[in-house]
Amino acid sequence: MNHRNQNKPLGQLLTQRRFYLANQFLYPLASIIKEGFAQRVRQAKKRLTARNLAMAHAIRYAIKGEYPDLFVDPALVLLSDGPVRGITVDHIARDTAMLRVDFDGGGITTINHDDEVLLLAYDQKRQIAVRNDDRVIRSASAMLLNLPDYMQEVRLDLYVLVRDRDGIQYSRSQYLGSV
Repeated sequence: MNHRNQNKPLGQLLTQRRFYLANQFLYPLASIIKEGFAQRVRQAKKRLTARNLAMAHAIRYAIKGEYPDLFVDPALVLLSDGPVRGITVDHIARDTAMLRVDFDGGGITTINHDDEVLLLAYDQKRQIAVRNDDRVIRSASAMLLNLPDYMQEVRLDLYVLVRDRDGIQYSRSQYLGSV
C-alpha cells in the first residue's frame, strides 16, 4: 500500500479501485457506449451520460473479487441497452484472420427484419476493439468479422448488439464469451 492510501478507509479504497477498473475496461469502448445508451440518455429525467450509465452498471454488477484482487467480469458489462429484441447466437467460429457468428434473428417481421446486428471483438490487454464494417441485418443469420493483424493471435471478448434500422434504439448488449 502506498503512502497516500495508508490513512484511507477500506470502503474508500474499494470504491476507488472499482471506479478505476470499470473506467479502464470501458474507455476503449466509448464510441459504441455513446451510441448504445443514447436512447436511455434521452429518456432520462435526470441529466445523465451514456458513460455514466455504463460505468454505474459495471461498478455495481461487473466488478468481482475481494479487495485488492478485484477484476472486471466482461460477461456482466453492458455496452448498450434498449427495447430492441436481441438475437440468439447459435455458433461462433474463429480462424486466425476471421470470426464467423451464426445466429437466429428470432421472429422476423416487417418491422424488425432490417435491424442491424453489430459484432464487437475486444482485446482487453491492449484495450483495442473492432466491430464489423459490413452492414448485417437480423434476417441474414450469419456475420463475418475480419480481424486486423494485431488481433489475430490474442484472446478476444465478443459482444453482439442489435439496433433498429435508424440506428437510434438498441438492444441490451449480449456477451458471447471469449475466443
